[in-house]
Amino acid sequence: MIAINHALTGGIVAISVSKPILALPAALASHFFLDMLPHWDYKVPSAIKYRPLIIGMDILVSTIAILFLGLFLDVEYWLFALGALLGVLPDIMWLPYIFFGRPTPYDKKNILHTLRRFHFRIQWSESASGLFVELGWLFMLVVLLVNLGK
Repeated sequence: MIAINHALTGGIVAISVSKPILALPAALASHFFLDMLPHWDYKVPSAIKYRPLIIGMDILVSTIAILFLGLFLDVEYWLFALGALLGVLPDIMWLPYIFFGRPTPYDKKNILHTLRRFHFRIQWSESASGLFVELGWLFMLVVLLVNLGK
């Protein structure tokens, strides 16, 4: 899933659970649940050389959206922002692979290696048609956020 979907989902999950001690792990777990859905990936064949730029723009738009929403939603901003960060956090481990071609550290005994393998395996359907799932999910998140703002 793209970062904006992970961030908004993590933020909404965090502010929807009444206790922060439960809300924050739930926001982190939301990342893995979303990645089990069919979704798009940044591997656009005609734009593969622009992949880091596309990812950077997604991260920038996500950050701006979270900051902007924090100003206008009547919620505990720190919880919303931390939930959004936790919603995106598992994808941060892929940045060395995207920019340098190989994940670090590569030691198979490392917990990050095990987590990367799990994360890769649950993403069973990354495809162009997954973009429709992503857009539908984003639309649903926007509707939820509009209702939270009332």
